[in-house]
Amino acid sequence: MSDETKPTSEATSGAVTPEAAASQADAEREAKIAAAKAKAAAAKAARTASGESATEPTSADADKEAKIAAAKAKAAAAKAAREAAGDGGDAASPKPAPAKVPAKAAAKAPAKKEAAPAYVEIKDDPLITALRAAFQDDIKEAVTNNGQQIIRVVPERARDLLWYLRYDASVQFDMLTDVTAVHYPDRKAFEVVYQLYSIAENRRLRVKAELPEDQSIYTVCDIWAAANWLEREVYDMFGITFEGHPDLRRILLPEGWVGFPLRKEYPVEYRHNEWVAANLNILEIPEGADLTGKFE
Repeated sequence: MSDETKPTSEATSGAVTPEAAASQADAEREAKIAAAKAKAAAAKAARTASGESATEPTSADADKEAKIAAAKAKAAAAKAAREAAGDGGDAASPKPAPAKVPAKAAAKAPAKKEAAPAYVEIKDDPLITALRAAFQDDIKEAVTNNGQQIIRVVPERARDLLWYLRYDASVQFDMLTDVTAVHYPDRKAFEVVYQLYSIAENRRLRVKAELPEDQSIYTVCDIWAAANWLEREVYDMFGITFEGHPDLRRILLPEGWVGFPLRKEYPVEYRHNEWVAANLNILEIPEGADLTGKFE
């Protein structure tokens, strides 16, 4: 066998490091001391039994102490042997780490669902199919968003479509729950929004019609009586005109109020205007006026 393949005696038997040898010597010394103490305790017990001292512990107590000391000596020797065996070999190699108890497997996080598209085209819906057939290109879009069906129609045909949904469609929407609007100043347009509900079918539908800021749209008061006050509110807040409305005037703000608060260009902060000056009698406080006691 060549020198390259022949194992060395150090590799097979394991060399004892100086630290391990010193630890073993200390353990043996402690064992000898403990044995000497046990022997002295036994001698003392023997003297007590022969009557040398009446105040010393009894023979039984001495035997007990001797046994305890012998047990400690034996344990110390065993500990020294274990340490010597564990520290042997290459001092540079680390001690093997104690085996770890396998950690409980962490619960798997639920897989993230892919975000659904914001708007999905409605297909295979008998009502929407019938609407497309009846109004064709006048319906610009029919989509769903978060379970809400939305139809966009050209403003000139909005009233005709709403009449059809109220009286002629397979699902008749007999309740107008709301009329509102959205302002898009970047494209100088409004979007009038009708929220419909069918009591018999428990079904909702949203109809939207976009029109330029200077264009009006026809009223639906004769289709749903609830549209009267709803359209007045839209007129009051946005300034959208509903042709044919029987009593189109402000409903929240007083007549003569300047501006429409839900338009994007309307200032959010308080603005002193003509109506406030004429009707609220708010007096300007003169600069340097003595107001002592006026507001206490």
